[in-house]
Amino acid sequence: MLAFVGCSGKGPSVDYDPSFEASKFSTFSVSESSGSNIDPLNSQRIRSAIVGNLRTKGYRYADKGDFTALYDVYVVKDVPSNFSFGFGIGSYSWHHGGGSVGATVTPSSDQVEIRIHMYDPNDKKVFWSAKVAKKIPDFNSPKSRESFFNAVVDQLLKDFPTRKRP
Repeated sequence: MLAFVGCSGKGPSVDYDPSFEASKFSTFSVSESSGSNIDPLNSQRIRSAIVGNLRTKGYRYADKGDFTALYDVYVVKDVPSNFSFGFGIGSYSWHHGGGSVGATVTPSSDQVEIRIHMYDPNDKKVFWSAKVAKKIPDFNSPKSRESFFNAVVDQLLKDFPTRKRP
């Protein structure tokens, strides 16, 4: 599972309202943004990962929760990598031939950006937010897709507060 999370770049960017009090919440709901562009099976995997993660933190799932976990997923095709390979041929003087040929190959891959915003449905204010961009690995099975999205969501929600029971 860690191999999937390490497939690219930086860790998640987390932001929150410092006046946020997690202790007032005990239930949550989950919703996908209408702007997401991921296929339905992977969207279900992300939703399940969010539900599972928040349950382990002590929150209960409800159709209308005390707060909502809204997720956005953007798949970007053919993102150029930071690595490139060049090849060239030429001459060192106009007396010895002339002209040159060159080519550069910059590999690309698909990338997914996942954002999770926690908001209070009563006042419609976001109180906690996290996002991360990851290279999408080559999946060899539905289980490997599930493992990838579980690992990414766990990474995103790592710093979300655990529910303190009264």
